[in-house]
Formats: sequence, structure tokens, C-alpha cells
Amino acid sequence: MRNNRFVFILFLVGIGLILRYCNQPHPFKVIKGDLYELMGRKRPPETRPVDTRQETDSKRQKNRKEEYDSEASDVQEQSSTQSGAENSSSTLESMDEYLPAYNKNDQIIRRRGYILDYQEDYEQPSWVVHLLLNKKGNAKRANNFQPDPLVKTKTALPNDYTNTGYDRGHLAPAGDFNYDQELKDESFYMSNMSPQLHELNTGIWNNIEQKVRSWSKKRGDLVIVTGPVLRKGLPTVGKSTKIAIPEYYYKLIYDPHKQQAIAFLIANKAFVNVVLQDFTTSIDEVEKKTGIDFFTKLPKSVQNNIEAQHDVKAWFGRGR
Repeated sequence: MRNNRFVFILFLVGIGLILRYCNQPHPFKVIKGDLYELMGRKRPPETRPVDTRQETDSKRQKNRKEEYDSEASDVQEQSSTQSGAENSSSTLESMDEYLPAYNKNDQIIRRRGYILDYQEDYEQPSWVVHLLLNKKGNAKRANNFQPDPLVKTKTALPNDYTNTGYDRGHLAPAGDFNYDQELKDESFYMSNMSPQLHELNTGIWNNIEQKVRSWSKKRGDLVIVTGPVLRKGLPTVGKSTKIAIPEYYYKLIYDPHKQQAIAFLIANKAFVNVVLQDFTTSIDEVEKKTGIDFFTKLPKSVQNNIEAQHDVKAWFGRGR
């Protein structure tokens, strides 16, 4: 019986020794330190036992920190990649570098969404420049046409178009600003309007605007210049003002990422059974028709290149 008890005690002692020393990084040093203490001597510093629970917690914290740092690095890298992708699209911010030439006495009206050159003699702008950004949105169309207070010589009034057969035709289209309600609302100032035959405005001109938006979805941000072809002696409409009725309208589209451009020149009349490609031309041809020098702030080599282009396939593909 005594032998059994002795064996059991040795067993417990062995278990205790195992539990004490097995988890130590240097168990023999810890044993040496214990023997020093049994002999009444001071334990050497390197033989002190390690609190494995504290070490485990420390390791856990270290591991968590490493995981956190890794995740943070991944997020930062992903953010950097996304930022790089956004930057690579060269999102346009300034309209000024794309303005046509103008005289110092011209009325240049600047709004958040567009810039225009208002011609008092014709009660409409000769050109409107805006950026068609590749953004989505659901801004509502308020149809709140109103005089433009920024035009010192005053603009036409909305009712000048009433019962004339001509629409208050947007030059910078309201639909190009669906991503921002304020920009869409300001497109309804009368300084942005020109008398377009109703059949043109709701027909092929609307088709051109939609086609240009589809290009923006594929290509990214585009520079758009739109205007009437103005000359002396044009017929007029209007009650309080005399608004010239243009014979032609133009729209220039410039892709600064690819340095490609194309232009539309279309008569102010109704069209049936026609395709958009039939109205494309080069910017050079529009300059001859209008007398306006476009994109004068671009480098001369770029300007000459894009203004001579009339590559229908680059924009429409091979099909008609």
C-alpha cells in the first residue's frame, strides 16, 4: 500500500514538473534556477521562468497587429489601385483650356456646368462649352426656363418662343447633367437656348445628344462645344426680343484621352430616314462655316491634328 502511495506521489510530482517546465522556452535553464533557489542562492536572470499565459497573450496581440497591418496594407493598396484607376481616366475638371477664341468685349458667361459666349445681336450664344462627365445620376428635369441674370444686356424671355413653331433648344443639353441637380437646373437659363425647329429638336438633334452620351460611357469624359451658325440677315422670332433663327447647328466632340475628335453640322429643319453619320464632318469645316477658331488653347500640333479628323469608324464603328 505504501509503495502504491509513493508511486502515486512521484507521478503527481512528475506531472507538476512537466507542467512547470514543458512550456518554457529554455526548460533546463529554469531547472537550474530552481536548484539555485533550493540551495539558497540567487537565481541567475536568464533562468527565470516565463509566464506562458502572458507570452501567449503577447503573441496574440502581435499576431492581431500583424493581421491588422496586413489588412490595412491591403485596403491602402486597393485604395491606391482604385485611385490610380480614377486618375488614369484623367477626369476633366477645367473648361477654360478648351474654349474657342473670343474678343475681349464678348459677354462670356461662366456657370458651374458650362461657359458660353453670348451674342446680343442674335439673343443667343455663338458657342457653349461643357464637359460631358461619365457619371450617373437621377436629377429631375424641372423645365424652369428663365432669363439669365448674368447677361448684362438681358436675354430673351421664355414666352418669346411661345407659338412660334420653334423650341427653346438647349445647346448644353440638360440630359448631360443628370448627375447634378444644380447643373441640370442652370441649363434652363435662356442664355443657353436657341430657336430649333420642333421636329429637329425632338428628332435627330436629340438622337445626336444620346449618341454622344453613349460615347462618354465607353470613352470617359468628353469635351463638347455646341452652337448655332450665326450670320447677319437671319429671320427672327420673339415678342419682346428679336431672336435670330439659325440655318445650321454644330456640335463638336473631343476625346482628350485618345486625342480624337468629330463634329456634327446639321440644318435647322425636319429630317426623315437619315442616319447620324450623314451629318458628321471635321472641326475645320465647322470653323469655315462659323468663322470661329476652336480649341485655341491646346498645343498647336494637337489642335491641327484633331481639327482635321473626320474618322467616322473611330466613333461609330464599321456599321451604320
